[in-house]
Amino acid sequence: MPSAALQAFLAALDEITHLGKASHPTLGPHAPESLDLARAVGRGQIVLLSSHFERYIYAVNEELVTFLNAERVSGDRLPEIVRLQHSMTPIDELSKTGWERRADKLLSFVAEDAWLWSPGISGSLSHERLLTWMRAPRPESLLRYFRCWGVQDIFAAVTRRSNTRAELWLGVRGLVELRNNIAHGDYSAQATQADVKRYINYARTFCERADRRLAAHISRSFQVRSPW
Repeated sequence: MPSAALQAFLAALDEITHLGKASHPTLGPHAPESLDLARAVGRGQIVLLSSHFERYIYAVNEELVTFLNAERVSGDRLPEIVRLQHSMTPIDELSKTGWERRADKLLSFVAEDAWLWSPGISGSLSHERLLTWMRAPRPESLLRYFRCWGVQDIFAAVTRRSNTRAELWLGVRGLVELRNNIAHGDYSAQATQADVKRYINYARTFCERADRRLAAHISRSFQVRSPW
C-alpha cells in the first residue's frame, strides 16, 4: 500500500497533465501567440512538477515520523544521524545564547531531546527538524535523506541496472535544475510536452519505488508493522 504522501503526489500529477492541455480558444494552432502559450504552459508545468516532487519528500518524512512516534520507538533505536539532526537546532540556538539566558533553552532541550540520548526512553520526534537542511530535492539531497534512515544509496536500492540508475539520477537532477532556472528568470529555460512527460516519468518512478523501499526498510529495521 502506498503512503498517503505518494497518493497525494500521484493525484497532483493530474494537475500538471490538465495544465498541458490548456489552450486559448481564439488561437489557431499556427498562430504566433500559440507558441508563446505553449512555452508558458511548459514552464509552468515544470515548476509545478518540481514543487509536487519536493512536497512528496517533506510529506513522506512527516508521515514516517508520525508513525514512529505512534509506535513509541525509543531514542536509542533511532539512527544516530537522525538524533543528531533533531538535536542540532536547539543546540545551535544554545550556542548563540549567553549563559545567563540559557536556563529556559536547556529545560526545553531536556524536555524535547533528552530521550533521544537515553536508552529505553521514547519521546516525540519533530519532523520539521529533520529536513531543515534541504533546499531542493536534488539527487544528492535525496541520497542524504534516505541515508539518514539507513538506506545507503536510494538510487541503487530502486534500480537494478547502472544505466537505469544513471538515467534516473540525471532525470531528477534535470527536473530540479530546470525548475530553478525558470524560477530565477531564465527565459531560455523551457520544456516541450515531451520533456514534461519525461520528467513526470522520472519523478513518478523515483517516488513510487522509494516509497516501497522506505516502508520495507523501516519495518525490517525497527521490527514494526509497515508504516504504510
